[in-house]
Amino acid sequence: MVNLRSILTPNMRVKFDYYRDGALWYSTLNGFQFPVPLRTLGHDSVCLANDKAERFEYWIKKEYNQSKELEKK
Repeated sequence: MVNLRSILTPNMRVKFDYYRDGALWYSTLNGFQFPVPLRTLGHDSVCLANDKAERFEYWIKKEYNQSKELEKK
């Protein structure tokens, strides 16, 4: 698994992969995949197909921490 620092670099980009079960799934250029639940977005949110990873920091950290917890079990 990649570490969080390598995911949240200033130059890291994310790309939209697919929509499933109420979430937009994105992946970083180094292969880390994470969901962005639609219910957490505002009604006027804009989600681009390609964007800076920093804009998705909340969801990246959340998924990263959940995956680390699963590794411990």
